[in-house]
Amino acid sequence: MAAQTLHLGWHNPVRITWGHGALHTLALEQATVVLADRAALSPAQESLLRKQLGSHCVGWAWYEGGLATVEKARQLCRALWPAMQRQTGTTVMALGGGSTLDLAKALRYRLADTALCARTWRNNELPLVFERHPLWLLPTTAGTGSEVTRWATLWDTEVQPAVKLSWSPPDGFAERALVDPDLTLSCPLPQSRDCALDTLAHALESLWNKKRNPMTEALALEAARIVIAQLPLLLQAQDAHAPRIALARASLLAGLAMSQTQTALAHALSYDLTLHENMPHGHACAVWLPMVWELAQEASSACAALLERVFQDASAPGARQLHQWLLGLDVSPRDLRTTLDGRERLSLELGSARGRNFIGSPTTAG
Repeated sequence: MAAQTLHLGWHNPVRITWGHGALHTLALEQATVVLADRAALSPAQESLLRKQLGSHCVGWAWYEGGLATVEKARQLCRALWPAMQRQTGTTVMALGGGSTLDLAKALRYRLADTALCARTWRNNELPLVFERHPLWLLPTTAGTGSEVTRWATLWDTEVQPAVKLSWSPPDGFAERALVDPDLTLSCPLPQSRDCALDTLAHALESLWNKKRNPMTEALALEAARIVIAQLPLLLQAQDAHAPRIALARASLLAGLAMSQTQTALAHALSYDLTLHENMPHGHACAVWLPMVWELAQEASSACAALLERVFQDASAPGARQLHQWLLGLDVSPRDLRTTLDGRERLSLELGSARGRNFIGSPTTAG
C-alpha cells in the first residue's frame, strides 16, 4: 500500500508565558490600558499590577460580570479608546475569565467612532479605517482557552431574539498570553468546576472534529485526561494548589487544540441553555457531551478508537463512564434523541456553523 501524505496545518502566533509567578514577569515599555474582571483580582493583586505597570498604565476599566454583550463592549470602547488614541501602539491588557478576554479582543480594534461597533461585530467585518492594538491576555480562570484563540463571543441582546456573535478577524490572536495558575486560586469552586467542564468540552470537541490532526489529538487527549483526573480532586480539597495548576495546564492545552479545530456540536447546543436557562457555559456544554460522544462513535470508527483512549479504564464504554463522572459532579446529561422535537433540534444544530465541524455532520464544514 502506498504511503499517504499527511498535510498538517498549524498557525498560532501567540507568545505564551506559563507557570507559577508569570504575572511577576510583566515588563512593559509601552503605554497600556487594562481591562480587568473586578471579581477576579484581589486588592493585593491589583496593587501589585498597578505598581508593575507604573506610569505605563494610561487607562483602566473594570468588567463587572455577566454576559459579554454588544452594549458592554461598546461601553468599554467609550471608556478606553480615548486613552488608546493618544499614543499609537498602546497595548490592551486583559485579566479575567473568558468573557473579559473576549471583550478585550473586540476592544483592541479601535474604530473611528463607537457608532460603528455594533455593525462591525454583527457582520464580523472590519471597516476600512481602524487601528489594531497589541493585546496581552492573562486568564484568571482555567477553562476557556481564550488567551490562545482568535475568536471572541459577544451576545447581541439588542435584537430579539438575542443571538450569539462570533468575532473572529483573521489576525485576532493576541500577541502574548501569560498563564499563571496562581491567578486561579481565588476562583470559587462552582465557577472552577464549570470552567474545567469547558476545558473538557474543548478537548472532546477537538477530538470529534473534522479538522482534527495528530497534534490537536495529542493536546486534546492530554487535556481531557487531566480534567477527568483532577477536577474531582479539586472539589474534594478546596484549597488544593496542585489540581488548580493541573487544570490551568489542561485549559491551555485544550485551548491550543481548539485554536486549530474550533468547537463543534456540543457548543452549538450549549448556547440556548446559556441564554434561556442562564446556565454557565461550561455546564451548558457538558450536559451534551455523553450524547455527542455516542454520535461520534457511530459516525467514525477512527474517532471511536480515539475517544476510548480518554478513560484509562476500559471496563465500560467511554460515554457511559463520562455520564457517571458528570453525575458525580452534579451535572445531569441530556439527550435529544428521545423525542421528535429533540431530534429536529439536533438535526438543525448539525447544520449550524459549529455543528458542521462535528465528525458526524452530513454537511461539509465551512
